[in-house]
Amino acid sequence: MSEHDLVGAKAAPANLEGQEKKASASWTHMAILAVMAGIFIAFGSIAYLIAQSVPSGVSGPTNLLSGLAFSVGLVLVMVAGAQLFTGNTMMLVPLTEGDLSPSRVAAAWTCVWLGNLAGSLLIVALLVISGGLGDMDGAFRDAAVKVAEGKLGKGAFQLIAAGILANILVCLAVWMSAAAIDVTSKVLAIVGPVTVFVAAGFEHSIANMSLIPIGIAAGVPMDLGAVTYNLVLVTFGNILGGAIVAFGLSYGHGAVDD
Repeated sequence: MSEHDLVGAKAAPANLEGQEKKASASWTHMAILAVMAGIFIAFGSIAYLIAQSVPSGVSGPTNLLSGLAFSVGLVLVMVAGAQLFTGNTMMLVPLTEGDLSPSRVAAAWTCVWLGNLAGSLLIVALLVISGGLGDMDGAFRDAAVKVAEGKLGKGAFQLIAAGILANILVCLAVWMSAAAIDVTSKVLAIVGPVTVFVAAGFEHSIANMSLIPIGIAAGVPMDLGAVTYNLVLVTFGNILGGAIVAFGLSYGHGAVDD
């Protein structure tokens, strides 16, 4: 950790200012950076599935390795400065403080969510067109199918709860990374929380935007209703998880008025 990194209470103002800056970006810049974030997370999803396809007699080490592999996606997002919907759920604090309007936050969330989706689908399409999915061995395709079927088979409360848990960890990673000054500190801040959320099987809406389509390309029957059901409920859970981190750390450290 660098001596210049912001720790504890010092991290709160930096994070809140960062959320306001993201929400106030021009629509063109916001949309482009949202697409880039979707691209980055999709690469993390591919790395995750490659790790999942490694033969192993026990799931624990494989899941931890997969979580570590997926963390590459969020590292790319944070170091490159892209716009990720799940991190932007922390805009709720400046919203409630009156620093951002409801219409601005709603529009920013919509723009970034759709941009993340576009970037995710772009990488999945390129993966299929390039023959990458066909060139992968059967273990990769089996892993892609298993992951997608597992996500599409969960019930509403499972998806919401898993979405909350995932974004508590993702927002902690974003919060700590935003407070870090050097790249090494940013990476270290991200890897731990992301590895835990992925290894535990929690649900991240933007990751699902690539993991589920890859599974469909690998052989899972296309069911638009089931995909929409998953993304909507996981997104709702992610918003709640982001709120827990943002309000808990902001009010806990006295960064905003009680």
